[in-house]
Amino acid sequence: MNKNHVRIGTVVSKHGFKGFIKINILSFNLDTLPKLINLFIDIDNCLVPFMIEEIKSFSNNLLIIKFIEISSEKEANEIIQKNVFIDSNHLESIDKKGFFYDYLINFSVFKESKKIGVIENIITELPQPVFEVKMDSKKVMIPIHEDLIEKIDKKQKIIYIDIPDGLTEII
Repeated sequence: MNKNHVRIGTVVSKHGFKGFIKINILSFNLDTLPKLINLFIDIDNCLVPFMIEEIKSFSNNLLIIKFIEISSEKEANEIIQKNVFIDSNHLESIDKKGFFYDYLINFSVFKESKKIGVIENIITELPQPVFEVKMDSKKVMIPIHEDLIEKIDKKQKIIYIDIPDGLTEII
C-alpha cells in the first residue's frame, strides 16, 4: 500500500441482511472514530473507496457500518476478510492517547532514554497484538498493552515503553 493510507482493521462478517458489515478495528485507546465520509478497502491490491451511509455502532474495537455501495448479503460477502484503510490525513483528529496499530510502523522504540529499536510490523493474528521490533540484527515481539506504553510522541515518531527487563531477550 502507500503511505497516504493507514490500515485500521479488517471486515470480519456481515451484520444482518441489508448490507451492514462488521469491521474489527485494530486500535488502542480509541474512543471515537474521526469524522469520515469514506473508507478504503483493499481489493486485489487496489484501495477502493466506499462511501459511508451509516455507522450503527462502534464499541470494543468493533464497527458496524453500512456502505452506500453495498446493499445485499452477496455484495457484503465479497469484502469479508478484506483490509480496511483510512486516509492518513484523518489521523490528526485522533485523541493523543489513541492510535491505529499500523500508524506506529517505523516509530522508534525507547525504553527509558535509550533507543532499543524500530517497529517494523504489527502482528494482530495472535491472542495479544504485538509490536515486531527490530533490535540490532534480531526481531523481538513486544505486547501492545496500555500498561507497557508510557508515551507516544507522534511528531517525533517515538514510542516510549516500560517493559520488564528480559522481555527483549524473548524471540
